[in-house]
Amino acid sequence: MRSYQVKYTSRADRDLGKLRPETARMVVNTIHSIRDDPYIHIKKLKASNSNHPVYSLRIRRDVRALLSIHEDILVIHVLEVEYRKISYRDF
Repeated sequence: MRSYQVKYTSRADRDLGKLRPETARMVVNTIHSIRDDPYIHIKKLKASNSNHPVYSLRIRRDVRALLSIHEDILVIHVLEVEYRKISYRDF
């Protein structure tokens, strides 16, 4: 099985810059560790569009990464990284 490529939106890059350095490293390492089989680590957001679902990946108890997965080109697209309290507001 091929690994997925990981791409970050400009919003996700900005969100990573706002986190403490050790937390940002944890986020990046966790996202890159799920590249072989992402679906066993993520949860689909119920309010997301069924044609282009958005998934949540728990990084820590209080940090979430919101992802979009493109099967046809094997890409995990990181949409944003936020604290759990505010991460689900846009989706």
